[in-house]
Amino acid sequence: MAERAHLDWFRERLAASRPIESNDPAPILAWREERRGAINFKAELIPLDDLRGWGRDEHGNVRHKTGQFFGVEGVRIESGNLREVASWDQPIYTQPEGGVLAMVAREETGHGVEFLLQAKAEPGNIGILQFCPSIQCTWSNINRAHAGKRPPLVEVLIADAGVRIVYRAQHNEEGGRFWQKSNENIIVFLEDERVIETDLTMFRWASLSQIKELALMDNLLSPFVKTILAPL
Repeated sequence: MAERAHLDWFRERLAASRPIESNDPAPILAWREERRGAINFKAELIPLDDLRGWGRDEHGNVRHKTGQFFGVEGVRIESGNLREVASWDQPIYTQPEGGVLAMVAREETGHGVEFLLQAKAEPGNIGILQFCPSIQCTWSNINRAHAGKRPPLVEVLIADAGVRIVYRAQHNEEGGRFWQKSNENIIVFLEDERVIETDLTMFRWASLSQIKELALMDNLLSPFVKTILAPL
């Protein structure tokens, strides 16, 4: 119930923000173009057998050598008359753990409520950089199963003070591609921005009105952003 009170409070702050917040996405689009020109990122399709660190297990399923991240297995479906065909087989992603999808928010005098968008490069993105949630990772990432860096802004989620959880809820991943996977959607409000330790070079603050404008443009905004903000 405490989180519901925080959600009601946040909705009030958004209502107060609406008359003063910017609805012009142009500065955000210009910033994205500047970032695209500054990064070095390349992706190309290669054969599965050429992947480093990935292989097939004794059942032919595709897995990472650590056992972490996702796998690719087969699923057989009997659907009766619920779908276009009564039965079919297909590959499906399997993952032993869910993801964490969080939007970090703040309120600035004269600007209102803002959300921190991450300009994230993914291999399948059209245009390389897509505006994504502030935090988008799996627990494998958080636990550094890849032996790489800790995901950005995780410190906000684990902070003992200086933040307020507006809401958190589990949402089922798209079931046609993922086997029984759930992501935790979170909005966290910054009461003290000193909580942030992450370099924000690839992040940009945006109002809800600006985000709505981005949602009307092709291939710019992650659908996860829309899902997280939907309860608002």
